[in-house]
Amino acid sequence: MLGFWSITRNTFTQTVRQPIYGVIILATFGMLVLNVPLSGWTIGTLTVDYHTTDQQMLESVGLSTLLLSGLLVAAFSASTAVGREIEDKTALTVISKPVARATFVLGKFAGVVLAVMVAFYLCSLVYLITVRHGVKPAAWDEPDAPVLVLGISAFVLSMIAALLGNLYFGWSFVAAGVRASAVLLTLAAGVTAFVGEGWEIVAFGEGIRPQLIPAMGLMLLAVLIFASVAVAASTRLAAVPTLLVCVGVLIVGLMHPFLFGRLGEDIAVARAIGWVVPNLSFFDPQDMLMADQVIAAEYVGLAAAYTAAYVAGALALAMALFQSRPIEAAAESASLPTLAGLLAWAGRSAAIVAALAGLILLSMPELYSVATLLAAAALIVGGALSWLLWGFFGRGQQWSYYVVATLTGLLLVRSVLVLLWTGAPAWLHWQAGPVGQAVAAIVAAGIGVILVLPKTRRHFKSEA
Repeated sequence: MLGFWSITRNTFTQTVRQPIYGVIILATFGMLVLNVPLSGWTIGTLTVDYHTTDQQMLESVGLSTLLLSGLLVAAFSASTAVGREIEDKTALTVISKPVARATFVLGKFAGVVLAVMVAFYLCSLVYLITVRHGVKPAAWDEPDAPVLVLGISAFVLSMIAALLGNLYFGWSFVAAGVRASAVLLTLAAGVTAFVGEGWEIVAFGEGIRPQLIPAMGLMLLAVLIFASVAVAASTRLAAVPTLLVCVGVLIVGLMHPFLFGRLGEDIAVARAIGWVVPNLSFFDPQDMLMADQVIAAEYVGLAAAYTAAYVAGALALAMALFQSRPIEAAAESASLPTLAGLLAWAGRSAAIVAALAGLILLSMPELYSVATLLAAAALIVGGALSWLLWGFFGRGQQWSYYVVATLTGLLLVRSVLVLLWTGAPAWLHWQAGPVGQAVAAIVAAGIGVILVLPKTRRHFKSEA
């Protein structure tokens, strides 16, 4: 436990000192404030006043901002705390001591979660303050003076405290700003909860619907899932691929009922993928808020149990991936250029998609035919071979560079011929129209640009 707490404390401290951590928090503050005027463009109905619809829009957009901000903080924090330490071999110093690799991963996750929760707390305070201010769409709507005075004062004083602490005491500007903001924004939010627009004492929380508290709790649970996914991904991937994985989980998770609902009933592979991808619709309170329904504590409890189970599975995967990764000689070259590494990750993702498409075809007996079975086999075999190829490419093997360059050149030549030569043979078209051929040419050209960059060529030459 001593090693676990040491890793957790060090991870949290290092994370809150990162400039990107402060930048994301400040950007979230700015977006939450901008949501106030941007939400004043809804149209009321005969039964609902436009002030109500504007306020509902502000609440909805603000919750989405908190979710996206939490995703970004989780992805960049995990990539910094785990991925960068693995690439820089500093993780080797820790696990060379009597600290198990599982303890290392759990400590890193705990530190990242603490940093994410602090960022989410600060952004939630600003969110509640903006909701209390409300949307003022009409020219005669007076601004909420207590909110403006206390909110702006808390933010400005936090920046001044961070600046003075950095200049005179050598404190980290970001960490000092986070500490000062946690105190001053809490005070500002607490005071505005009792003070009305005319500086009079009002009932606690007037102007803020109680449903927003459990709604923010659901958002935090979804962010914890992103944190676990980010930690698992960062054991093998760099910062940008880790962010893309989290964004992919966000998109697919929000579309879970549409992608794996009816499709999962008939296709076993789709059902299995649906079990792996988190169903983020469980954490979406928008419909309940729009209908002014109470978010029951039992529902939040079930969502918390689902989160705990998914986080446990993601951490088990993270420990397995980290357990089998040789840090002394990393599977992927640490010096692999960023664009080349991103290309390797995109190639592996395409390989997985191709193999899954082949498995889906095999799981649909009603489509069985010679052509379908051949296509399924080609997708599965091609996906497996492509996974191996891009794996060697990510490890800096020179022969894989030549294979990728050759295949890219052939694809580019074929696409250009089809686009420019009206009499091209039918077998060159691959059943794709002009738009598909143009997209293929653009993709091939983009890959070619990455391959001919001096950094990429020097890297693979040095690995020979």
